[in-house]
Amino acid sequence: MFEAASKTERVSDRIIEQIRDAILSGRLKPGDRLASEKELVAQFGVSKATMREALRVLEAMGLVEIRKGTQGGVFVAEVDMKTTVHSIMNFLHFKAVSVRDITMLRFMIEPSVAHLAALVRSGEDIVRLQEMVEADPGDRGGAAGKEIGFHRYLARMTGNPILILIMDFLDNLLRDLKEQLDLGPDFYAQVKESHRRILDCMIAEDCVGARREMAADLLAVGDYMAQATGSPPFDPAMLGFSRAALYLGGDNGDSPLESPQRMSTALLKALLGEGVDPEIVKRGMVVKQVASGDLYVIVPRERKESE
Repeated sequence: MFEAASKTERVSDRIIEQIRDAILSGRLKPGDRLASEKELVAQFGVSKATMREALRVLEAMGLVEIRKGTQGGVFVAEVDMKTTVHSIMNFLHFKAVSVRDITMLRFMIEPSVAHLAALVRSGEDIVRLQEMVEADPGDRGGAAGKEIGFHRYLARMTGNPILILIMDFLDNLLRDLKEQLDLGPDFYAQVKESHRRILDCMIAEDCVGARREMAADLLAVGDYMAQATGSPPFDPAMLGFSRAALYLGGDNGDSPLESPQRMSTALLKALLGEGVDPEIVKRGMVVKQVASGDLYVIVPRERKESE
């Protein structure tokens, strides 16, 4: 099955590459037992020390399991999600990954995850998500895990193993960073409110709203963490998006615009134009979704009530 290792490259690397490829291609399946050490040494044409070094690396990668005893040997391991995530984390440990990098990837992925989750959610999913949202955020050590669990659960609702893997990977990065920063209770209170809005969209099966609220949540988290680390935040304009659009609300009818008081004058002007009347904004606005897309019509509430 295997070829002798080339003398022009690091011998153990060639052994690792061949065995790894045999596992990933399916030629070797979980539970299969590799040949004995003596046979492997003969197949690869290497010393026992080199063979053992390669097998230790493969074991660290989670690809094989080395068992002791009379029934022992080298067996192909079942590669699970945890092993894969840890492998990626080990690789990125030596890379300069910033809060902006993490937030950009989340922005590109998680709104779509929320959209699909709102489309397929079950009654049981809603109950589980409600439990996560209402969990006491007072324990700062546990709050990171609870908050992250909400996002992981949404990914699992999609049933897509690749999305689940990516979200587990992202959440591991976030958990480590949040624990290092020791973020305060105000941060977790803010996250809880964001998750409650996402949950409301899940209950209403509002896919567009779920996308919007997820984007607003992860951007707020990204801004907070960027400030805490003294690093530049991710700006959606880098991908051609406007932050203003994220604050447009609405379901399949008319509903209040979410928290207009938190919108800056610049943001209001971006939405309504230079002629915006702050007094009308204080009285609130209504938003009507056009069809099923991301296009909305904004109408002052006093005008709507007079119609």
